[in-house]
Amino acid sequence: MITGGTPLAAACALIVVSAASLGAQQSSGCRVQLDSVGGTGRYEEIRPGVVRQYGSGGVWASCRNQRTAIYADSVAWYSDLARVDFIGRTRFEDSTVLLHADRASYYTRDERLEAYGMVRLLNLRTGTELRGPNLKYWRAIEGVRDTSDLVASDRPTVWYRQEQERGDTAAPEPYVIVGQRVRLKGEGRAWAAGSVTVSRSDLRASGDSAELDLDNGTGRLLGGAQIEGRGERAYTLSGERVVFRLEERRLRWVQAQGAARAVSEDWDLAADTIEFYIENQRIQNGGAWGRENRPKAVSSSYTMEADSLAIDAPDQRLREIRGFGKALALAYGGREGGEPDWVAGDTLVAHFDTASSGERAMRELDARGHARAYYRVYEEDGRTLAGINYSRGARIKAIFTDGSLHRVHVIGEGDGIYLEPRRRP
Repeated sequence: MITGGTPLAAACALIVVSAASLGAQQSSGCRVQLDSVGGTGRYEEIRPGVVRQYGSGGVWASCRNQRTAIYADSVAWYSDLARVDFIGRTRFEDSTVLLHADRASYYTRDERLEAYGMVRLLNLRTGTELRGPNLKYWRAIEGVRDTSDLVASDRPTVWYRQEQERGDTAAPEPYVIVGQRVRLKGEGRAWAAGSVTVSRSDLRASGDSAELDLDNGTGRLLGGAQIEGRGERAYTLSGERVVFRLEERRLRWVQAQGAARAVSEDWDLAADTIEFYIENQRIQNGGAWGRENRPKAVSSSYTMEADSLAIDAPDQRLREIRGFGKALALAYGGREGGEPDWVAGDTLVAHFDTASSGERAMRELDARGHARAYYRVYEEDGRTLAGINYSRGARIKAIFTDGSLHRVHVIGEGDGIYLEPRRRP
């Protein structure tokens, strides 16, 4: 049976009955009903028990016995597909989310909402917002699923927030996530894939894929991963994989794994694995280790390498580097060309201070265990070579002035050789 120009009240009633009969099998799900139709309604019976119904001219609908409000320019209900289509200026709101889209479809069997064209979804509890060309949203419905799930593609943008804590006077700053495909599960977990970026005022991260778990305060980046600390003292940490921890919504610990590299104003550090502890957006301390990529720290005037390195840098000002296992330090002393001076040992401890130039420079270097030192001695003018010294001992301590070697102490039993240049006639 087909009817055209059905009176509005009758059209509404028809859809209520049809949707209610389907919802009887899923009492906790959404039983869609039309509340008002601004234009015309139409009812079609395709075959016994299978109907299709339409409303136009501005339609308001809702889920029976649920806090929902749905609006669209037009609505179509297909009982055989268990689907309601909302076409033109669609708005969907329940107790959790508010959705705006050009068009949407609601699948009553699995409580799935699909939206297309200028999509905007807002989580009313946390403030998380998604904007993009499409999404699929599985509602949290008692008896169906206990956690909502959302998937969006074609590079949506997500402003990802946690629920505001008691006592907070301002809304929490969001993590801005952009990727080819994004998934949000519940209110605390997010995944993204395809040239992903995650940014906020204190950091910017990127990778082939990313995961952010605000419930547990953890995250990770995979494939060409990089994280940049923003602020007065910026730094960059990169690797094949980067994992991090958050406390009180701030970055507290970060580790790069696989061909790791860290760059700051004081050093350029490379290793298999590098990790830092962060406070107030600044590196405080950290470490580096590896076999394929032996840890190496480089600055404008020195290089230090070992089987593993430990770094102390309060407020991201380098204070001490400790090298363990076949440790070696090279000092260039500002001289261009030629071989550097060096100190080696089983263990090296390098202390740093601010030089007259304002840069962090090595102040003292302490080598222990099979300690060796090779260095040049210059005349008072600082340019004329006076001799070359090679020393060995149980312990060697080198003292530097403005990054240049000043004197060397061999402590305990030791030996060495001192060579002077041949004098010209």
